[in-house]
Amino acid sequence: MGRFADGVMDILDFIPIRLAAISFAVVGNFEDAVYCWRSQAQQWMDQDYGILLASAAGALGVRLGEALHQDHTVKYRPELGVGESANPDYLSSAVALVWRAAILWLAVILLFSISQWVG
Repeated sequence: MGRFADGVMDILDFIPIRLAAISFAVVGNFEDAVYCWRSQAQQWMDQDYGILLASAAGALGVRLGEALHQDHTVKYRPELGVGESANPDYLSSAVALVWRAAILWLAVILLFSISQWVG
């Protein structure tokens, strides 16, 4: 049952993850976001999350990944993004990136609504 649920989630998440990654590229640093998406996303354990994280890291200009200390072990994760290593100072930039992406999609919905109303 778990594999079936994972498969369904992969199908349901396919389009929204890519739309979020595209919107991060549009409202952030486009070139770095697309570069990270194309060159680094497939290195991540789950490719869908790799797409989302790589495009967000590229759009923000930060580097994610490296070692994770969890459950008394060290897990090494591939490096995503370009630029400096992420630190707590980048959290406000990440929140701003998400807000800009949300406003982008609200504007797209508004434009479609107006075009349907006019047409």
